[in-house]
Amino acid sequence: MPGIGIITNPHSRRNRRYPERMRRLGYMLGQHDTYELTNRIEDVEEVARKFKESGIEILALNGGDGTNHVTLTNFIKVYGDEPLPKVALLRGGTMNTVSNAVGISGAPPKLLANLVEKYYTGQPFETTRRDILKVEDETGERYGFIFGNGIVSNFLEEYYATGNPSPTTAGVLLSKALATMPVGGELPKRLFRPFHASIEFDESMWEERDYASVLASTVDQIGLGFRPFIRCQERDHTFHLLGVTGGPVDIALALPRIRLGLPVDERKIRSEVSSRAIFRSSEPINYTIDGDMHVAQSGEVTLSTGPSVELIIK
Repeated sequence: MPGIGIITNPHSRRNRRYPERMRRLGYMLGQHDTYELTNRIEDVEEVARKFKESGIEILALNGGDGTNHVTLTNFIKVYGDEPLPKVALLRGGTMNTVSNAVGISGAPPKLLANLVEKYYTGQPFETTRRDILKVEDETGERYGFIFGNGIVSNFLEEYYATGNPSPTTAGVLLSKALATMPVGGELPKRLFRPFHASIEFDESMWEERDYASVLASTVDQIGLGFRPFIRCQERDHTFHLLGVTGGPVDIALALPRIRLGLPVDERKIRSEVSSRAIFRSSEPINYTIDGDMHVAQSGEVTLSTGPSVELIIK
């Protein structure tokens, strides 16, 4: 039996806070399973080659969205055209938006205990299959589930700058932005810096103009329970892309509908389901993939669908 391969990011904020939990996870594994700590990004590719060679059947990731994004990018590079193992997200980070979106809940020890028990007793897993976003710029290819620039990347810059990233911090920051918006506060001005670009799809194009944000995802949530990507599973091998053209007040008024996963006015937030999108701008493009920040200095970013992955829900 090939077993389970677990990767822990010891630098995730939650794992740093509870180091004893990392040790307990290793004790829970079976004799055919493998537990790896990845202290550097370079370690992940080495572990991917080891796991591929041993033929693991389940890849368990003990970190948050950023850890998952980096790990999957390296595993896709190593596995190439071969299918990835089933993936279990253990929610070991501060930001766990993807696992929230697909219905994974619980703490890492509980999730891993369920995983090990079901695997070694032959019980079926409840799973969901999702396409992964492939994001390309002049520096290479990256893979994840949620892409965003403009408001989204600006918000994350402010969020990380607090030095205390947590759901509470994010909620306070959002509340502060909404409260100071009517009086022209500095925070809303920083968040709503416009992004100027054209966006080309396979059979259509959005004209060059200012956007408050452009977002794309293969899961419905973007964080704090907001669900803007209601068409993310409309067709296989596609993603839901949103172009925010409305101003701060328009977006604030749309938040209740976004929270409930309801359609919004397309005159303010444009919507497209596609398998490919090319962003072109005369300026560098700041963007995020699953909470990790990146910059395309060339002013061009291409989104497409990468391989699909089977996620274990429970």
